[in-house]
Amino acid sequence: MISYSFPVFLLTKILNFMRKTVVIFLVLFGTLLGVSLNAQNQPPQEIGLRLTGLDNFDLIYKREKNANQFYRHRLGLISFGVTGKDDTSVSEFGLGYAFGIEKRKSVNGKLNFVHGFEPRIASQYSSMDGNTIGWDLMVGVGYVLGFQYDFSDKFYVGLETVPALTYARELDGPTKGTYELNLGFNSSAVALVLAHRF
Repeated sequence: MISYSFPVFLLTKILNFMRKTVVIFLVLFGTLLGVSLNAQNQPPQEIGLRLTGLDNFDLIYKREKNANQFYRHRLGLISFGVTGKDDTSVSEFGLGYAFGIEKRKSVNGKLNFVHGFEPRIASQYSSMDGNTIGWDLMVGVGYVLGFQYDFSDKFYVGLETVPALTYARELDGPTKGTYELNLGFNSSAVALVLAHRF
């Protein structure tokens, strides 16, 4: 039988994790975006969804730096879930953030080639019955490669992939200290980008 204190304990664990990592991501994201008080002088901006399959998506925000150069921010929920049976449950929560400068080169009037470096950071926390079974941190740098097709001045669709060098380390859990270094190009991770300009 599951006790009524379990959800409170789980919520406490999730809030502690959020305090340690999620707040850092959000503060960093907000700081990098900046807020301009003069709306008339704001450079063009874009906001949209980046989909890799039907169950993996990121929010993406871009702001023009110079002609054909954009600051790019991606924020994604890596995982969130609770699985249980009888009086045992496993919960997990993870967030990822990437920032880079995207360069665009016109192929023709509506089609652009996009590319640029994109550093990233992600963290994931897992627990079973309130005990940590994993807390991972991943950092890396990728290179965006893709195409973008402008349907109008306000909307475009893009296809992109991000080959990357990543380093991941288990910070807590039974395999604490385990690390992984990867260099890869994953053609199955081609993403569809749907974005609105304003």
